[in-house]
Amino acid sequence: MNRLANIETVARQRNIFMFLCILSISTCLFIGIKMLNSTERIILVPGLNQEVWTSKEGVSASYLEETAAMYLPLLLDLDYSSIDWKKEKLLAHVSQSDGVYMQSLSEYFARVKEKYKQFSLSTHFAVKKLETNSKELTVKAYGQLISRFGEKGFESEPAIYGLTFQWLSGKLYLQEFVKLNNEAN
Repeated sequence: MNRLANIETVARQRNIFMFLCILSISTCLFIGIKMLNSTERIILVPGLNQEVWTSKEGVSASYLEETAAMYLPLLLDLDYSSIDWKKEKLLAHVSQSDGVYMQSLSEYFARVKEKYKQFSLSTHFAVKKLETNSKELTVKAYGQLISRFGEKGFESEPAIYGLTFQWLSGKLYLQEFVKLNNEAN
């Protein structure tokens, strides 16, 4: 009788073990199929140097700084071969609330493309200081614009650029990008 009880105990343990194995395999198969059919994308946020916040009313000054620092290379670190790619990347983040913003930036890229081709020009903007106004969603970028003309020409001049943003539906969109006079601090 003792032997029969041991056999029944072992059989029950075997059945529980088999049930858990089947359940585990089924779960793994389900998760695997779910992952294969998933269209979710994981977006890695660029490294932030400081704390940022958003609210219904707008964004923090540090958020404006980080966004401006991301857009300035697309607007100013240019050579003829990169203009179309940078234009495509930037125009996806331009405000659609008024067609003037998209048209203005498209015209900017058309002007610089012609100019860069004509003079074999390439530019780089070295940011020295960003001045933000989180109420008006504006950024003034102070820095040095370095221009290279072909193989031999080189020019470096201080420059100030203004960026204006719009906070719409939880996203920060670029509205305007303009070169400001050096005297207008």
